[in-house]
Amino acid sequence: VVEMILVYDKGGKHGEICNTLMIPTGVEYKLIHDFTESVLEKEKPTSVMIYVDGKIEKPVEDLLLRERRDFLLILLMEKDIEINEKIRYSSEIVFLDLLDMNESRKRLRKALTSHIVRKLKTINDFTIYLAKNGIYPGTVFFTKPENTQAFMSLLLSVNINKKNLLIASRFNFALEMPEIFNDDNFVWVTDSIGAQRNRPVNLSFISDTIVKRMLEGKSSVVFVDVFDLLIVYHEFFEVARAFEQIKSAAIEKNSYLILVFSDNAMDSIQFGQITRFCQEWQPESIEDLEMRG
Repeated sequence: VVEMILVYDKGGKHGEICNTLMIPTGVEYKLIHDFTESVLEKEKPTSVMIYVDGKIEKPVEDLLLRERRDFLLILLMEKDIEINEKIRYSSEIVFLDLLDMNESRKRLRKALTSHIVRKLKTINDFTIYLAKNGIYPGTVFFTKPENTQAFMSLLLSVNINKKNLLIASRFNFALEMPEIFNDDNFVWVTDSIGAQRNRPVNLSFISDTIVKRMLEGKSSVVFVDVFDLLIVYHEFFEVARAFEQIKSAAIEKNSYLILVFSDNAMDSIQFGQITRFCQEWQPESIEDLEMRG
């Protein structure tokens, strides 16, 4: 795919700034003053940059709020401007310092090469709720054990379809949170014997169960908190290999995946290996979407 960037500058007031920003990148771009559906269909951009210096006009906002979006949206701002949160959390925001265009260009390059927001192709309450809380599809996230409760509280939302979840944990959340979990969306990994229990010695069965559900499209939000237990029964590289299969399935299906790792459960080299190519999820608090109407 040839990188084609549309730079929308309503009214043409910022053409010089846009050119100063873009020309040194060497990337092909086209400056436009009208942003319409016909322009999108004709140009088929891989990225759209919009110079936001006030309220985004309704026809443009409507185009950006369509459920399917096939381009990376980058908003250029000189200062933070209030915009629809479905647009805010599905875009890269580049703050421009007009006195330091080199710094502005660094920020733009970072936005253009980031794959996290680019993989967010579907815009709806579910995807934006997760995005607002720092979770994007097709990217592997890892988090510390102390953030498990934050993730569980994230699930208590009208924007989450419980049928699309898959949680693997040593804690019996199906018993603790029956409002959310059942045998269809919960894998209990425990060394106690009984029905509906998955023993940690069965590493391949556990990982295969998770991968199969993801590849079948049954589970689009997957949270795996069993590493510390599995490492007691298996060599590090065996567990790491199983987790690589889970990561690959998430990337292939553009699913949401959060893996729980404690740096106390392995040495620093192992921690670096297993979290490589992962983004850390560090929630400060769980944010709801703004109420509408």
